[in-house]
Amino acid sequence: MTPAAQTVGDLRTLVTRRAGLRRKVALLAADLALSKSLEQNGCTVLVDPESLEAVSAFHPEVVVAFDGFAADGAEGFRKLAQAAPGAELIFSFANTSSSSLLLQALLGVSPPPTASEREVRAWLTASGFVVSARDVVVTPHLESGLSADTEAALRQLFEQLNPDAAADRLLLVAKRGAEASPPERTPGLTTVILSAGDDEGALEGTVRSVAGQLQQPLELIVVSTLKNTRLDELARAAKGRAGLSVMLVGEGPADPLARTNFGITRAQGQFVCCLEAGELLERNHLSSLVHRLGTGTEAWALSSPGVDLGRRFELERWLEAGAVQRGRYLVDRSRLGSFHLQFAEGLALGEAMFFCRLAALFVPALAGAPPTLDSQRTVSSSSAALLEAMQGRPLRTIASLEAQLKAPPPVDLAELMQERITAKNETAGRLVSQARGLVERVRDAAKKARAQAKDEQK
Repeated sequence: MTPAAQTVGDLRTLVTRRAGLRRKVALLAADLALSKSLEQNGCTVLVDPESLEAVSAFHPEVVVAFDGFAADGAEGFRKLAQAAPGAELIFSFANTSSSSLLLQALLGVSPPPTASEREVRAWLTASGFVVSARDVVVTPHLESGLSADTEAALRQLFEQLNPDAAADRLLLVAKRGAEASPPERTPGLTTVILSAGDDEGALEGTVRSVAGQLQQPLELIVVSTLKNTRLDELARAAKGRAGLSVMLVGEGPADPLARTNFGITRAQGQFVCCLEAGELLERNHLSSLVHRLGTGTEAWALSSPGVDLGRRFELERWLEAGAVQRGRYLVDRSRLGSFHLQFAEGLALGEAMFFCRLAALFVPALAGAPPTLDSQRTVSSSSAALLEAMQGRPLRTIASLEAQLKAPPPVDLAELMQERITAKNETAGRLVSQARGLVERVRDAAKKARAQAKDEQK
């Protein structure tokens, strides 16, 4: 068998705990330290068997494998499933998207054999395995050769795009069985996730406005605190609509953003828009946003908030206007990569924080049309509060060169002179301030006199 990649003590402890007590374990690696740890835990261990036939003859209850086992991809897992159909599989592997490995690759260092969680899960599923548990392992930090600040900024940027970049290794526990397949993303489908409390009028109004959208095909997922029977009655108008499929989830979480997150995990659409009950849409709200994305390469599109925020997107102006309601924009999941679609639950700033996370990595497309969302909700979006909340883990922005080279505001020479004089002599600074005030009053009087003279000549 292929030997395991070198592991750390924490990983050995984790594998030992997952393997359980007094069980027959086939260890597909020549890791004597791990073998000893398993035996001390009461396990009978078959170490580094020569073949899968030897594994089959051992009749293991647990099989432990590492990176090298994935060299054959799905075929290796298929053969293992045949050799030990009743065994639980513990598989640990180096994470392809680890920020540590990405940094090494950027600096010209060839990474060790790795795998992505997505492809490993696909191999397991194809072989009839069901993943029952998942753990992450973070290895001790190694110097990259970059300055500490630059390395930290790059790591944070990687983790904004993909939270799993923080994991150096992943460990999956799987067993043969059957489970429902997760939702497949459907190209061209738009999913609307509607979070609702117990206000039936608000829920029914928003459902009707979604049912009247021009965009098709459309999927509506309603997650509400109401009981399923009542929810079914209120959504009746949408169920008969052609081109619209409806999923209802009753007795959901009390927190609106928790309800939204619950719906996101079930969304099948390429495009996703999230609403709160009580918000109403113009008929072209979704179609205009999808069309705007179709004319460019952006990952998300923003509808007009009804106030002039300029022709170019400036995050601070949108925050100041409080125009960060999640129904204002639509995301294209096919352009987001591994970006995590999840709101911070239970936080007043959760909606604004998600808006900032998107804006930090993806420049939005502006629909530039009259407002198409009527939202009476006030969203907490204080820039100062957001900066304070994210002080320990600030967002790293992919900024344009134009923004970084923007000319500084002109210097007020008189004010600068007063500041420097005051720093040396406070009394002299006060005299300068009085003189400036006098000059300003004289100038103002002169302007008014000239204006009055012009009026008299007319």
